[in-house]
Amino acid sequence: MDGGQMDGEQASVVRSRYTFIALLVLTLSCGVLLWMNHALQKQARLLVEQVRNLSAAQGPPVGSSISFLRGHTISGQNVTLDLSNRQNGTLLLVLSPTCRYTKLNFPHWRDLLPLVPSDQVVYVDLTGTADSTYLASVTIPASANVIRLDPEERTLYSLGATPTTVLLGPHGVVRGVWAGLMRDDQVDQLRELLRLPRV
Repeated sequence: MDGGQMDGEQASVVRSRYTFIALLVLTLSCGVLLWMNHALQKQARLLVEQVRNLSAAQGPPVGSSISFLRGHTISGQNVTLDLSNRQNGTLLLVLSPTCRYTKLNFPHWRDLLPLVPSDQVVYVDLTGTADSTYLASVTIPASANVIRLDPEERTLYSLGATPTTVLLGPHGVVRGVWAGLMRDDQVDQLRELLRLPRV
């Protein structure tokens, strides 16, 4: 056997190894790409769901109606507020005792409260944790309308974020929604919708 034949066989073996390695790298690369594609699709689905949930949490659309609010009082009694027959507007202040933004929003709400008849203000507790101690700490009077909203109602009216301020007109028609911590210009806008003088 001459040296040329050995070199040819060795070259063939080397080519075979390089081909095997190239195919292995290609296969692994395809596997990694498939895995990354699957992970990205899963992440995209999660992002779409988060956007859907965030949109749902922003409150009811302006022009829609909130006819009834069902839930419990802080003492645990069933309560249904019929807003469909109200001739005057209603101010819904959606809160959570555990939400720091709710706490930060209270100064804005307090600025508005002297300008709105107390029977036209409803405090909506999304977490069901507001108690008399909490109400006293944020100066909500014991006689105030406070409702621990049922989960079905939260979904029905897209009330999933706190704080949320909702202005209803007669018959529970939504006139304005402010989700999150209110800015001064939003408070002014709310005053205008209420046709109240600026302070």
